[in-house]
Amino acid sequence: MELWLSLWSIGPNLTETDLLKIKEAGVQGVEIWAEHLKADEYLRLANRCGLKTGMHLPFHDLNLATFDPVVAERTLEVLSEWIQRLADHRAEHAVLHAGYAWAYEDRHEALFKVKERLHVLVDIASKAGVQLLLENLIPDKLNYTHNFASTVKEWTELLTDCNLGACLDIGHLAIMEEDPIDTLKKLGDRLMSVHFSDNDRAADLHLLPGDGSNITAGLCDYLKAEGFTGPLVYEINPYRYTMDEILLNVRDARL
Repeated sequence: MELWLSLWSIGPNLTETDLLKIKEAGVQGVEIWAEHLKADEYLRLANRCGLKTGMHLPFHDLNLATFDPVVAERTLEVLSEWIQRLADHRAEHAVLHAGYAWAYEDRHEALFKVKERLHVLVDIASKAGVQLLLENLIPDKLNYTHNFASTVKEWTELLTDCNLGACLDIGHLAIMEEDPIDTLKKLGDRLMSVHFSDNDRAADLHLLPGDGSNITAGLCDYLKAEGFTGPLVYEINPYRYTMDEILLNVRDARL
């Protein structure tokens, strides 16, 4: 198992000195946040600092489940461009969100569109040599919209049907009210990455482990026992913690 850090955790203005400090703390790789304006530069700097790289692909203005053909075309265009850029920088993986149905009632029809577009992206990523990972998302408990995938059943079916790897966000899973060990068993060999943070099981707070309801308890031990070798990515709230506070916790991690 490798110890990684999401650069979302550091904020949008990090420097090469920051990346060197991250490496000195024992971090082996960084997950670039594509929506940072300097994401391209961070890819280059991370490579120069000898850190492994992956990316959380953009999602705020994009939607793989959209019924709007203009939005769909733009979504595929942007994600495809980033996948190729990651290949150029020898990045290992790309994490993506599968989008959301505008209305809960439309979720079944929207799911067909999600699968169709995921197949396109999987083909592009496969040819580029980039591992594409689908993340589990928080459910809309009002049932106003529907996030894909916000149940473990829906998630595992998408992973299988579209031949994707899994990025397990342990904070999202707690809000989904799903058991982590049972979920890991269902994911099996599809698990490629873990987003690691704590929360209160109600909101996606991205706290340091132990600062919430201790939702990460026993997780690392289980992953080690199962022989998991992928990245454990600290994804921590940069508006609550400083980089030094995050790296102090990382140094104390026993992986």
